[in-house]
Amino acid sequence: ANVPAGGKVLMLRILPGVDVLETRASGARNMFKEAGLTVLGEEFTDGDNAKTKSIVEDYLQRGTIDAVWMDAGATAVAAVEAFEDQGVDVPVVTGEDQQDYLQKWRDLGFKGIAPTYPSYQWRTAIIAAVQTLKGEPVPGPEWVLPQPAITQDVLDQYINEKMPPLHYAMCGCEDMSTYPNAWGGTE
Repeated sequence: ANVPAGGKVLMLRILPGVDVLETRASGARNMFKEAGLTVLGEEFTDGDNAKTKSIVEDYLQRGTIDAVWMDAGATAVAAVEAFEDQGVDVPVVTGEDQQDYLQKWRDLGFKGIAPTYPSYQWRTAIIAAVQTLKGEPVPGPEWVLPQPAITQDVLDQYINEKMPPLHYAMCGCEDMSTYPNAWGGTE
C-alpha cells in the first residue's frame, strides 16, 4: 500500500453539498476506514489555490501528513507546493488530469494518482439525444464510458508540454479541428 495502516490523510474538498462530491467523500471515508487510515481533517478549499496551500501548511504545522486526498484535483499543485515550501517530502497526493499536476508529479516523483472523470463525458448526453431524435439506437441500458485512472505506469502518456497548465489531458478534444489552438496550446 502507498499509505500503510495508521497513516494520516488530509481530505480536501471544493464545496459542500454537491452530490457527486459528497458521494466521492463518502466513498473515500469508507475506504480510509477499511484501510485503517486516520483522517486528520476534512476541509473545504473553495477551489482556491491560496486557501488550499494555507490549509495544508496549517496541518503541516500540527504534524505529519501521509496523504492528501482531493475530491477534485484542480488545486493539487497548490497542495504539493505547501510541502515543497516547508521542505517536507511530498506524500501521496491525488489530483486530476490537469497538465500542471501531471507535470509536477513527474518532475518531483511523488506517489500520485489522477482518477479521471473525463470532461468529454458531457457530450454523451447530447450525442444520445441527437441519436434518439434521429430514431437511432443508443447504447443501453447504460452507456458506460471509460474513466481511466492515470497512474505512474501511464503518466507520461498524458503529459503534453504544448498545452497550458490547466488543460485536461482527458478532454477528448484532440480530434477536433481547432485543437490544440482553441485550448491554448501550440502545434
